Amino acid sequence: MMKLVRLIPKENSKYHFGEGYLEESSLIFHSHSLFSAIVNNFVKLYGEFDKRLLDLKVSSLLYKFEDIYFIPKPIVPFFNIPKSDDAKKIKKIKFISLEVFNEYLDESINIENIKERIIGKEFLIGEKEVDSLKKYGNLNEINLISKEIEQKVAIDRIKNTTLEKDGRGQLYSVEFIKLNNGTEFYFLVDYDGLDKDLIKKINASIKLIEDEGLGGKRSVGAGFFDKVIIEDLDKRFIELFDREKNCYLTLSTAIPKNDKVKYYNLIEIGGYIYTIKKLTSLKKRILALSEGSIVEKGFVGDYKDLKPNNSINPVYVNGKPILMPTNVY
Repeated sequence: MMKLVRLIPKENSKYHFGEGYLEESSLIFHSHSLFSAIVNNFVKLYGEFDKRLLDLKVSSLLYKFEDIYFIPKPIVPFFNIPKSDDAKKIKKIKFISLEVFNEYLDESINIENIKERIIGKEFLIGEKEVDSLKKYGNLNEINLISKEIEQKVAIDRIKNTTLEKDGRGQLYSVEFIKLNNGTEFYFLVDYDGLDKDLIKKINASIKLIEDEGLGGKRSVGAGFFDKVIIEDLDKRFIELFDREKNCYLTLSTAIPKNDKVKYYNLIEIGGYIYTIKKLTSLKKRILALSEGSIVEKGFVGDYKDLKPNNSINPVYVNGKPILMPTNVY
């Protein structure tokens, strides 16, 4: 059983999807981080971790604009080695709409007019969807997201004082992303194999995102939402998942348990563990397939324990992805 979760941002809200004092924010809040956030909420509500949660699958946090759902651009030759004068523009695209994905599956996508359907460099929409957005004027003038840089002062979390160097406070820059024009986040959640009682608890943990937020810099007001809505899967997703294909597109980060991998990019997963008794501990690091990777039929994802050598409690990262059937050409 799969559901769709919509996250409605608060007015003028901002988000930072990065680790530590990194200047840049990723455009994607990865599925393994989203899974960790849900698990943390679960522990807050019910007191302890339930290992059955490791069978839960979630997509990464993706974008919805108007009635248009975006998924990661597939890492396939068609999009990444385009024989077109607009190759550079096509390679900058990070997300495609479900309509574009259908065009790709049906091999009816028009490579020649792709540049006319790009929003903000990163988002590609279908030919029919262009007409639905004419009320916004020229597509070049639409920005689904914007980026803002803010200056912050580094704080010593032990002494609760400003960190100083040469008698001056240490400044650092943080990039935030903001959602414009009614843009929302969404993700998919797959409960397959989980019992009703556990699903009910997971749903409560997802709803708690309204209060707990997602991502970094929440101490300065980033990462919060006005509403979290769990609803049935849109029929367009159902039709896509029902297709029979020999390859699959990852909508999540994925840790392979076998060698059924065809096209991929890698990301490094690691970061810090935050506890009450000890401020931070560095996790072990692992490489995983990024969103948009292509795997073959029979691919199996896995989870790993990234706990430091001196730690007793496990620190699980979930690399079991949600997979969408796809072609490769």
